[in-house]
Amino acid sequence: MAAIPPKWSLVYVVALMLLVQLCTGKTPACVSWSSAGPVVRLGSSLEVYCTFNCECEHSMYTEHPPALQRHTVVNSSTTYVRVDNITKHRTFSCLCLCRALTPDPCGLDIWAGYPPERPRNIRCSYKVVTNQTGEVFCSWERGLKTHLKDTAELWCVSCHLVCAITRVSGDLPQPWPPFKIPIRGADPQSARFSVSTKVHFISVRVRTHNALGSAMSPPANYTLTIPSAPVLERPQCTSRGCAIRVRQPLRTQHLAVQYATEPGLWTTYPHSDVPVALDQLLSVWSLEPYRLYHFRARAKFSTGLWSDWSDVTHSWTQEEAPARQLDVWYTQPPSDVKSIRLYWKPMNVTHARGKIVVYLVAVHSSESGLVYAANLSAEATSASVAFCARCHVTVSALNSKGMSPPANITAYHTKALAQLDVQVKADEHGVALWWRQAERATAPTAHVVEWYPDGLKLQELHWLRLNGEARQAVIKGLNASECYEVAVYVLHSEGLMTTRSFRLLNISQSVPKVGPSVQHEVDFNRVAVTWRELPRAQRGGCITEYTIYLEDATGSVQQYSVQAAKRKFFLEDLPPGAHSLWVTAWTAQGESPVAQKVKILIRAADGIPVLPLVLCLLLSAAALLLLCVCQIAAVKRRVWLLFQRFMLQVVPDPANSKWAKECTQGKGEIKLQPQASEVVPTEEVEPIISIITDMEEVSNHNTVEAVSSPAGPSTPRWPLTTYIKGDSNGSEQTQASLDSSATNVDYLSTGCQERRLAMEEEDLDEEGEEEEFAQILTPLPNCSMFTEPVGPQIIGNLTLDAVRIDCSGIFENS
Repeated sequence: MAAIPPKWSLVYVVALMLLVQLCTGKTPACVSWSSAGPVVRLGSSLEVYCTFNCECEHSMYTEHPPALQRHTVVNSSTTYVRVDNITKHRTFSCLCLCRALTPDPCGLDIWAGYPPERPRNIRCSYKVVTNQTGEVFCSWERGLKTHLKDTAELWCVSCHLVCAITRVSGDLPQPWPPFKIPIRGADPQSARFSVSTKVHFISVRVRTHNALGSAMSPPANYTLTIPSAPVLERPQCTSRGCAIRVRQPLRTQHLAVQYATEPGLWTTYPHSDVPVALDQLLSVWSLEPYRLYHFRARAKFSTGLWSDWSDVTHSWTQEEAPARQLDVWYTQPPSDVKSIRLYWKPMNVTHARGKIVVYLVAVHSSESGLVYAANLSAEATSASVAFCARCHVTVSALNSKGMSPPANITAYHTKALAQLDVQVKADEHGVALWWRQAERATAPTAHVVEWYPDGLKLQELHWLRLNGEARQAVIKGLNASECYEVAVYVLHSEGLMTTRSFRLLNISQSVPKVGPSVQHEVDFNRVAVTWRELPRAQRGGCITEYTIYLEDATGSVQQYSVQAAKRKFFLEDLPPGAHSLWVTAWTAQGESPVAQKVKILIRAADGIPVLPLVLCLLLSAAALLLLCVCQIAAVKRRVWLLFQRFMLQVVPDPANSKWAKECTQGKGEIKLQPQASEVVPTEEVEPIISIITDMEEVSNHNTVEAVSSPAGPSTPRWPLTTYIKGDSNGSEQTQASLDSSATNVDYLSTGCQERRLAMEEEDLDEEGEEEEFAQILTPLPNCSMFTEPVGPQIIGNLTLDAVRIDCSGIFENS
């Protein structure tokens, strides 16, 4: 309601002037009044009268500044002005105009408005302040604006015998009932008062009034007793809702239920404000699968205050099969072109709809179907699989209720020829990318933006998958001190791919905090310089290059620029003397400080070593002397003989003889039949023993003669023969002789013995002229050397083992 502005109106001025005149003994010039009084309803009609005490000219004015009004003369002292349908507050004044002296004017203010309406919608709340008192706050709606000065009173009635209500202004408690609380203010629509905690019920009414009338609201009853907090049992949940059993000692008309998945973020269930019995089952729907929900409730009677919140209870909703496919990407290790490395992002709770227990990775061939399948643990986020040209990989997530739709990955080995133009804008908040590709016959199916710290692609690969219409992306969460490799991939359905890779060089870079630590190896005038890569936290961004500084003793400094990928550099042909060496690293913002300087000493080249030179000369002289001595014929011959002395003689193999080959054709046996003219003795015949005087004779024998002897039923058909070895002088050493008439068998020719004797005679002719070699020469070895004696005795058939010759004593007399 609008208040009367605090200003002096014309009426007040006139009244003051009249008062002054009365005090000074002067008579007022006029008196004014209204036919309807000073306060009227808006839209009503009235007359304003003026009665003058002077006989001068009379006039009436309205508003300010004063405007002359047409008035009606009642008699010589009274006039009036008719006012129809008044719509606002108006001021009227009367003036008497005299020639000699103009008396003071008089006037009247007319207020227009409406009587108050009955207050409605009274609402009260209660709060316990102390153990003895509580506070009630009530508000209401006053209805139509009256345009007049209104006043209000709050009437409170309690059913309790001991009751006190204290005014908000702090006055002392007043006797009850009833107690009226005047409401101060230009717009009275609320009140606050205190009550004793012993009061359980109050009845509240509001009365408003102004100059045109008053109105009283109907009573509003409130129970100040707070119901006990409800008791909630553990909910029983499905995947989309929970049923909660609510127990309370008294029936209430209102129940509010709230749920939350995170602490402090409570949501009121909209359908819970219903009357609740002492024991009732309440259902809460529209929940998400596999979520931990917390529930609480409070109750209220039909009037009064809400109870305290109940204890919080909680329960999990059941699982459902995953709703979406995994976000999968891949990369190809540089060392293995026949496999790919798969990466996938774990599903959030909304998409997983349950606890993921296993990931299924499968490789499918368009020709042979499934070629590989593996189950990986729920903690896995990557896997390496063998890949073929016409294969695709599927990755699925499984929970207790089912499997997610498979995510398909096809290795795009074919590069599209279209160019990809990428623009980059980086700052401390992230990186914004825009790209544009030449138009193709087929639209792209997807875009993938990947990024990773430099050198850590397999360990920290990140990616963002976008739809085919996307042309921009924003990367956030980058470490400002890292150097990142970024790539944009445009994927097409026909297996083509367009890519563009680059390095992020402008994302809050700084100069490296430290320089590289240096190690070196000196090799005469050549120095190998190596250094380690800076720690990632100290690089300040992307390292663009390294600089090697070499300072000599005079202070002259040489610089060598090295690519950022290298960690080793060779300094060639350094001059002798002391040098200082250090290495720095560069980013786009500048050069790192020097971490360390190392001292290098290059020594002058020494003379040629004497000892190796002397040894080389002596060996060369000895080799030249030996070459000259070997030019003498006799020396050459003796050297050749000496050389043959230590060489193994080539012994003919009896198995290569014609006789042996015939024996082989006869299955390893030669049957010696007795001649028909021979007489077979009846008594037992002793075996024949042949004495061999020289091994050369054995090697030249070409035939073997067999002597028949009579044989009984238990004696062998052929006589046993034992070969006796002899020394080189021809003296026989008989080992066994059974019969003086034993016949010697010529097995080998004696040509080897004759050749030996001829060589000995030649040696005797040259003995006089070459005495210096007489002590070292020994009789030459026989042509054949056999180390084992004759083998088994010949019984019946002749075998090769029977003719083996023992030559172990050839060198006994040497």
